[in-house]
Amino acid sequence: MNERRKRWTVLVLVSVVMAMGYVFWDIVSPISTSLKASLEEGGMGWSAAEYGFYAGSYSIFNIFLLMLFFGGVILDKCGIRFTGLLATGVMLLGAIINYAALTMVSPLLEIDVPFTLFGLIPGHLKTQVLVASLGFGLFGMGCDITGITVSKIITKWFIGHELASAMGLQVAMARLGTASALSFSPLIAQGFGLSASLLAGAGVLLFGFVLFVIYTFYDRHFDREQAVRRTGRIAGSAVSIDAKSETKEDSFRLRDICVILRNPGFWLLALLCVSFYSSIRPFMKFATDLMINTFGVAETTAGWLVAAIPYGTIVLTPLFGTLYDRYGHGARLLLGGSVLLLVADLLLAFPLSHSAAYALVIMLFVGIAFSLVPSAFWPSVPKLVPLAQLGTAYSIIYFVQNIGLMLVPVWIGGIVDRHTVRSNDGLSSLHVDYTIPMVVFAAISLLAVATSLTLLLSDGTKKDGLEQANMSQQ
Repeated sequence: MNERRKRWTVLVLVSVVMAMGYVFWDIVSPISTSLKASLEEGGMGWSAAEYGFYAGSYSIFNIFLLMLFFGGVILDKCGIRFTGLLATGVMLLGAIINYAALTMVSPLLEIDVPFTLFGLIPGHLKTQVLVASLGFGLFGMGCDITGITVSKIITKWFIGHELASAMGLQVAMARLGTASALSFSPLIAQGFGLSASLLAGAGVLLFGFVLFVIYTFYDRHFDREQAVRRTGRIAGSAVSIDAKSETKEDSFRLRDICVILRNPGFWLLALLCVSFYSSIRPFMKFATDLMINTFGVAETTAGWLVAAIPYGTIVLTPLFGTLYDRYGHGARLLLGGSVLLLVADLLLAFPLSHSAAYALVIMLFVGIAFSLVPSAFWPSVPKLVPLAQLGTAYSIIYFVQNIGLMLVPVWIGGIVDRHTVRSNDGLSSLHVDYTIPMVVFAAISLLAVATSLTLLLSDGTKKDGLEQANMSQQ
């Protein structure tokens, strides 16, 4: 197998692994309305605040235990294979706990939570929600460390080649995972029960774990080939089976963190990451409920409408990545995507129509934005950070991103609860007014616009290379 075929085979393997993670990440989103339905209606009786806490729990371990930071250091010190197997295994464990919470813990049991994060977290929760959130938090820890690992894998294999195209294809596969969850989770839940969707998600994570095991063989062979090229001889047993095969000058050093933290361009990227993803990923957690309440569609239809976001990115993200590779203008792509997301949020906050067709068009706008920014963002990080520190750089970015991914869903959940009109018997919701939640999302998008504009202006003076084509670096 020639070198080009090997790296594209590797890309397929790790992209599917990441896609499996995104399947589980979004498996609950399209059935959130059913979760919030009363027990008499076949739901679990979760409140919007409890659902927001669950959605935000994805980031709890990453933030409060600094697991993303440690994950990046582990990646740079212990290597891709060890870190990837550990992370994909933790993802699978978290999914199993999440499934067990819905099948083995009664939704009637409740518990007081002493830590409310200044009132953002509900002080009184269902025990089921708490256990499910524990599992989702473990899954989130594994998923983000897997994401860091996959980003370093792609950089390792594609540096000097089709880097943005490769990352764009990986993102497209991830969006296919999201789209699959949004499209089919309601159908699985309707046919086999709410917990069946989570069981299906755990199954695909097991498949992803097996695929990463297969990747480790490619990675070991790659390291041995690199050692031969460096030394000019077959190193045999002297070749490390992991990242220790790197030369001394390429290895990670703790003081390199200071170099990363002193880079203002890096911090602008981190701020863009948290503002953009906080305005779109939490939005997708509530989007199906928004479709149902604002546009009057059924739950399965709502899932398909929201699925238009990731389905659109499957084609567009690799396309924009290829354009970035060949022609550059990465900072402009970041700005364009941020502006488009802001416009879409405002059009949902103050809809010009309440038809399903209008909702579909806006979802397509969001999908284009969700293609533009990631296609340029992730390939831009290696332009500012050397490969040896890339794992730690990505971990810092993911850490900052997770602050938003934890706080925004909890915040929005509380707002949704305050704007929900319930029936007299208190069993079901009649209507949720999503105007204020969408205004909040628009405000976060506005921060992304300001940050991306600053990045564009900064690149024009400091010449960080964000506007340069990637292929010219070969």
